[in-house]
Amino acid sequence: MPDPDKDRFLAGAGLFSLYLRIALHVAGRYLLRPDRFGYSPAAFLRFLVRALRLLLVFRDNKPVRVPGGWKIDLYLPAYPSRAFFSALESKLLVSPPLPLTVVFSTTKACSYKCAHCYQRKDSGEDLPEELLLKTAREMQDLGVAMFDIEGGEPLLRLPRLLDLLRALDDRSELWLNTTGAGLNPEIIAQLKAARLFGVMISIHSPDTATHDALTGIPGSFETACAAARACRKAGLVTAVNSVLSEQEITGGRLAQLMDLTRELDADFVQLIHPKPAGMWLGRRENMQRDPAVIAYIRRLHRQYNTSTDGHPCLVSQVLEEAPGRLGCTSGAVDRFYLNACGEVQPCEFLNLSFGNVREEPFKAILERMRSYFRVPCSDWLCCTQSAEIDRLFHEHNLARTPLPWAVTKTLVEKWDRGAPTPLYKKLGIYKK
Repeated sequence: MPDPDKDRFLAGAGLFSLYLRIALHVAGRYLLRPDRFGYSPAAFLRFLVRALRLLLVFRDNKPVRVPGGWKIDLYLPAYPSRAFFSALESKLLVSPPLPLTVVFSTTKACSYKCAHCYQRKDSGEDLPEELLLKTAREMQDLGVAMFDIEGGEPLLRLPRLLDLLRALDDRSELWLNTTGAGLNPEIIAQLKAARLFGVMISIHSPDTATHDALTGIPGSFETACAAARACRKAGLVTAVNSVLSEQEITGGRLAQLMDLTRELDADFVQLIHPKPAGMWLGRRENMQRDPAVIAYIRRLHRQYNTSTDGHPCLVSQVLEEAPGRLGCTSGAVDRFYLNACGEVQPCEFLNLSFGNVREEPFKAILERMRSYFRVPCSDWLCCTQSAEIDRLFHEHNLARTPLPWAVTKTLVEKWDRGAPTPLYKKLGIYKK
């Protein structure tokens, strides 16, 4: 009996064939649009070289067949969707390049008590829905090609979530980040009808007791697993987000998680390294910066992403954020964060605000933030700046995160973001 997963996940010759197809399609598509390059053959060729270099960054991922095409990276919209080409143009045809991804919080409401929650110290009222939708549309008009919509738990305010999905068109790929609590076939059908593309479900250990202890909710492991199965059955692209400790990874839990997610029929596993943010603000140990741990993850990444045995594609942040790949992509280099109260942050794991959309236009805040991220750099700011953010939080007697802009400014005007990321220098798309 033929194995359907052999066609769902690509490796080897199939991988080469897909990248060749993408390269030819991109070349053919833009050959017919010479006006985008000022009718300059040299500019057209520069674009093709840059596009190839950018896409080849993801060549050690395992492409996943999804409805309508292929995903070669979790945060790059599926080829050949409109959102995919929107992402290429935002990154390579606009100067300075536009951000591709926003992590977009719709509500603070959440019934879970996750020990590592990066927004537990946030407080304040959710944005009025009219302003929420207006801000989302502005982001899409500015080139954001992927919305990772989260909470709290966005399903707790389902009408608000559905209105947001319906407010966005196919220039962006739409994902839901959830615990899985409340997902059932009826709600999944509503989400699909509103153009939801994929779901990221949190499973923080393959061990039931460990996961439930981390979330503080008995039964949350089974809830997440049931939600993953239901989403896959309904045809939604499904990713599992997991924060594993270094001890769990080297003790075999990552391999167990990969086996579990194969049983759940997931498409991706995103391994998120622990972040010293929110409830862990200022924490220094177990951040997965140990070279031996990273080397171990790299071996497993190669193992799972070169096989077509049904295991999902493994996406690891410690590899994605490595200096030889994307480096730190916060600050709207590739991604940024809008919290539920309207604070615009460089990343969900950086408890810093560059302004609030209740008080200023989003575009003005984005431009301010980008002025401090003119050149992409390699340091993991969530790790290197956590102690200073924690110090400022206590020094100013703040009651909530993120740091307000007036305090953030005192940090970002003197911080060291590390060496420039080599990839972007090769692409030649960022100017000081």
